[in-house]
Amino acid sequence: MMKRLYFFLGKGGVGKTTSAASLALTLARKGFSVFWASIDPAHNLWDVLGMEEGSGVKRVEGGLWAQEVDLEVYLRRFLAETSRKMRDLYRHLTILNLEGMLDVLRYSPGMEESAVLFALQDLLETHRDKDFLVIDTPPTGLTLKIFSLPFSILMWIDQLKKWREKILERRSVVVAIKGKEALGKGVAIDSGEDRVYRELERQEERARYMADLLRDGGRVANVLVMNQDRLSFTESCRIRSFLERVSIPLHLILLNKFGLVEGGETVDEARVAEAFSPLPVRTLPFVRGGLGREDLVSLGRGWVEELV
Repeated sequence: MMKRLYFFLGKGGVGKTTSAASLALTLARKGFSVFWASIDPAHNLWDVLGMEEGSGVKRVEGGLWAQEVDLEVYLRRFLAETSRKMRDLYRHLTILNLEGMLDVLRYSPGMEESAVLFALQDLLETHRDKDFLVIDTPPTGLTLKIFSLPFSILMWIDQLKKWREKILERRSVVVAIKGKEALGKGVAIDSGEDRVYRELERQEERARYMADLLRDGGRVANVLVMNQDRLSFTESCRIRSFLERVSIPLHLILLNKFGLVEGGETVDEARVAEAFSPLPVRTLPFVRGGLGREDLVSLGRGWVEELV
């Protein structure tokens, strides 16, 4: 049974993968079973671990397993599932050109975010036997869209259910006047028998699970990784503001590559602490050269314990 899920958030290039590696390795060396995944399209998980690239789940060491998630695979699966459900729900509409519709859907706004959310739900289900899950996220823009998607879905489904209820009510009126044969075979008039309404309820349940999970500070911990440059600082403030608006808790700020940037564009530790108060801020030094696994574990000292 999963004890906790960790998300590492932040601008591209700030060191999310390195920080996630510190946590994942440390937890595994404490004897826990850990699954660490990258859902960032620009993968570098294997590079950080010093391993050859590979598809699927690979064992790193001890109880640590890792995967670079192929989002294209999940996009195809998501579209295939959507196609199957629509064929099933609307099989009476023989004129519906599903193939053409799906060609358009593939490149429609929101498909990438939906595929990532679909992947995330699958990973949670597949690896629920692990003690901890560590997720390395895409850069800010895509991650915030993914986090907001369950809440958007819930709002849409609420309206869709109301519209569907009106359709069912009007069908009931037709049946009361003309009899059941007026609607044709298999056309429901009750929400409990209506396949479309039941599918909306299933999708609502899935979205609500993800929304509740993201807001559960006991099961999920969000770690915001940033650097000292002003652009990283500004973007990190934007991430915190978004999380607060949707009531998703933030647990820790990692000021990574500390000391790398010098001069007028630098944001010092005191400024970061003030901006993110009362959240704890921990600094990680900038280390030149490659980092081995022992180095990664050392980088975790002083902050990993706060998250476990």
